[in-house]
Amino acid sequence: MMREIRKGLDASSCDYERRERFLVFCVQGDEHTESLVRWELVVWELLRQLISERKSGTSRAFKNIASKIANELKL
Repeated sequence: MMREIRKGLDASSCDYERRERFLVFCVQGDEHTESLVRWELVVWELLRQLISERKSGTSRAFKNIASKIANELKL
């Protein structure tokens, strides 16, 4: 499952860091514009679900990147 998540993040040009076994910190966008978004991605392998929590950035930018990544995933 993590392999597919990495593929989706890479395809969406996101920088990410796996901080714990089921927690990934993600960043995408230009820090000089409102398109920069930081969020945590929690992986629920048992239920095969992802939960994203926006840490910074506009809600519009977050929704856009979350939708793009969700479309890339083949879970």
